[in-house]
Amino acid sequence: MTEPLDPKASASPEPGASALAKKKRAPRSHKADEQPESVIARIRWSRPYLNPALRRIAEYILKNPEQVKSISIKDLALLCQVSESTITRFVRDVNVVNFQQLKIRIAEELSKSSTTPVADMERRHVYEDISPTDDTSLVVDKISGRYIKTISDTMNGLNTREVERAVDAINACDFIVFFALGSSNLAAENAIMRFMRVGKTCQFFHDFTLRQISATTLNERSLAIGISNSGRTITTTNALKEAKARGATTICITSFPESPIVSYADIKLFTPTVNAALGSADYHESMVSKIAQLHVIDVLYSCFAVRNYDKSIDALERSEVYATSTRE
Repeated sequence: MTEPLDPKASASPEPGASALAKKKRAPRSHKADEQPESVIARIRWSRPYLNPALRRIAEYILKNPEQVKSISIKDLALLCQVSESTITRFVRDVNVVNFQQLKIRIAEELSKSSTTPVADMERRHVYEDISPTDDTSLVVDKISGRYIKTISDTMNGLNTREVERAVDAINACDFIVFFALGSSNLAAENAIMRFMRVGKTCQFFHDFTLRQISATTLNERSLAIGISNSGRTITTTNALKEAKARGATTICITSFPESPIVSYADIKLFTPTVNAALGSADYHESMVSKIAQLHVIDVLYSCFAVRNYDKSIDALERSEVYATSTRE
C-alpha cells in the first residue's frame, strides 16, 4: 500500500511525557493567559494525546477527583498500574511542581466549584439540564453558556501539531471526502461549502449506500475525514476503515480517544467532552458537539486558505458570482 500523504501520519504516540508536552504545547499560538488555568481542565485536554500509561492516570483522576485529593502517590500508582516515576512524569506534564501540589490544586478546584458564585453559574449554565420550569431567559442563558464554554474548551484543547498535519494532508490531496451521520452532518456540510469555495474538490453523500461505495473509490491521493462525536457511528467508522485500506489519508474528528474510529485515523482531532469531575452530563454531549465540530472545520479551512492565500482569494471571487446569484 502506498504511504499516507503525511509520512508521520501513522506514527504512534511518543513514549516520553516530556516529548509529548513539547509536541502539544510548543506550536500553540494562544497567549499564555488563554491556556486552561484549571489543572483538571489541563488533564482533561492532555488525555487524548497521552501514551496508555499516562492516559490511565489522567482517566483515574478525572473519574475520582475526590479520592485523588487525599491519596498517596504509591496508592495512585498501584490503582493505575504504573510506577511512581510515571506519576511524577505525569504531574510534570500538566505543569504542576509535584504530586502534593497536584492534590492541593484538585482540592481547591473542587472546593471552588461548590462554593463560588462563578463556579455555581458555570454549573448552572453548563451541567444542569433544561427543566420544564425554566423561562425563556434562563433557557437562552443556559444554551449560550454551553456554547461559549464549548468554543473555549475547543480552542484550548486543540493540538496545533495535529491541526498542522491535517492542513498538510488537505493541501497535498487531490480529493476530500467527508463521512458523517446525524448532527455531525452539519459539520460535513459546512466543510463542503468552505473548501469548495476555495477551490478544493470535495464530496459528501447523504445517501447511505453511496457514502459507503464512495469509500471504495479512494486512493493514496485522497483524504477521508470522518466526523463522529461518539466515535462509534458504525457507518462513519466503517467508511474510514475502508478509505484507509484503499490507501487514503484519514482524519477523525471525535470527542473520545478510545472510540473505534480513532483506530482508522492517521490524524486525530479531539473535541470537548463533559468532564465527570466537574459535573455529570453525558446527555449534554450531543447538544454541544456540533458547535465544537464546526469550530474545528473552520480552523482547518482558515489555516488552509491562509496557506494558499492568493489561490483562495481567486477561488472565492469566482464562486461568489454563483453564490450571489441565489439571492435577490
